[in-house]
Amino acid sequence: MTDPGFRASRAGASGRRQGARHDGEPPVRAGVHETHTAVLFFLGDRVYKVKKPVDLGFLDYTTVAARRAACEREVTLNRRFAPDVYVGLGEFRGPDAAEPEPLVVMRRMPEDRRLSQLVRAGAAVDDVLGTVARHLAAWHAAAPRGRDVDEQGTRDALSARWEAGFAQVRTLAAEPDRLAETEQLVRRYLAGRKRLFDARIEQRRVVDGHGDLLAEDVFCLDDGPRVLDCLEFDDRLRYVDGLDDAAFLAMDLEQLGAPEAAACFLTRYGEYSADPAPPSL
Repeated sequence: MTDPGFRASRAGASGRRQGARHDGEPPVRAGVHETHTAVLFFLGDRVYKVKKPVDLGFLDYTTVAARRAACEREVTLNRRFAPDVYVGLGEFRGPDAAEPEPLVVMRRMPEDRRLSQLVRAGAAVDDVLGTVARHLAAWHAAAPRGRDVDEQGTRDALSARWEAGFAQVRTLAAEPDRLAETEQLVRRYLAGRKRLFDARIEQRRVVDGHGDLLAEDVFCLDDGPRVLDCLEFDDRLRYVDGLDDAAFLAMDLEQLGAPEAAACFLTRYGEYSADPAPPSL
């Protein structure tokens, strides 16, 4: 297994039961964690993430070339947020393999510093959320922009993403009445907001952001938080209004039972981004 001269980013949604301890103190237990697209191996102070050879419709990793491109993309994009965590691209070769299998090499994060775990434990997190808000606003201020990015910020593009989501969820919905209410509310809001979304584009508020900001992928270290695991498989889903990016974490904090923390985070983000967005947005 190679481990070239990397920098780093994501011991992310994966170190869950592996007993990591404090900054600079390597975990002693090995472990494995599986997601729908990857398998992660925890060894010492490193995490090795292997993409599964799956085709899920919204992504296709069935070839080695596709998995290598996905690994490279994951490292490149996540170094924007946590450059000292994503070490780089590695590979291994099985005895019967025709070519080496690529993988992402990461610095392993201490499990007890995961934001979601701290929230569930009732720890005070306002200070770290303020720091995350400042870092996110700083990234958004300097993030790539352009015509392709702006196109995903229009009212019609946002509407299309909602409708695609509704179509997928309808086949799974246990409470169709609640889903119907959500659809009605979304459509009613978007119907009268074309000028608002056009104005957000004119104000350069639509950016190449994180796209999947969850509390389980934020680690609260002594020298500042590490934000991991941005959305890499479809750029269009990462091209969002900066407030949309921040709202994703606020939503996650609310479902973790911490609405006050969610409100605190959004308030701080609004301050650091100097964003006069209307409350309805």
